Amino acid sequence: MMQSVMRNTVFALVLLSSIASAAQAPDRLRYKWRDEAGNLHYSDSVPPEATRLGYEVVNQHGLVVRRVERAKTEEELAAAKAAAEKLAADKRKADDVARNEAQLLAAYPTEDDLRKSLQAQIDLITQNIQATEVGIASQEKSLAERLVHAAEQERNGKPVPATVQKQISTLRTGLTDQKAFLERRVADRVAMEKQLVSEIEHYRTLKARQDDKSKGKN
Repeated sequence: MMQSVMRNTVFALVLLSSIASAAQAPDRLRYKWRDEAGNLHYSDSVPPEATRLGYEVVNQHGLVVRRVERAKTEEELAAAKAAAEKLAADKRKADDVARNEAQLLAAYPTEDDLRKSLQAQIDLITQNIQATEVGIASQEKSLAERLVHAAEQERNGKPVPATVQKQISTLRTGLTDQKAFLERRVADRVAMEKQLVSEIEHYRTLKARQDDKSKGKN
């Protein structure tokens, strides 16, 4: 009876020791992949083909513990880089827009504040246009006077003085430049008037969004 108990005890200790050893033993990892033909392979190390095609790391029970994607081609790496750069650029652009919108709302608490600011810019352009028109009228008058003087000289059979010829040439060049400048300023005013309308509409949208957020917080 005593011997039977001892044998059972020894067996139990051996079994427990084996279980403990098995629990403490590290998992045996293997590598699984498929070749280009679709055939499945297992290996104790990672061959170059598996690195190129991608593989899975499995434990001793055949369970996948990690997946390694295939190596990307140069074209794929370039495409991934371009996509990342575009994503970063889009984020910077979105951040800039958000910052500008916040600054707009902070600078102009009301729509009337924004309208007055934009109208002040339009008024400044208008003043510039009016001053240019006055300058053009003055130059045209001076040019007309010199042309009359030159015509009188020619009718009298006298040569037009070089100084008068130079003044006429300078006035004509100046008038051409001033009229071109006037056209640009008129176009600037038209653009600014359109901008006023679009900016006001944009401001209303932002203000409504801001008000909705404030109501949501409350």
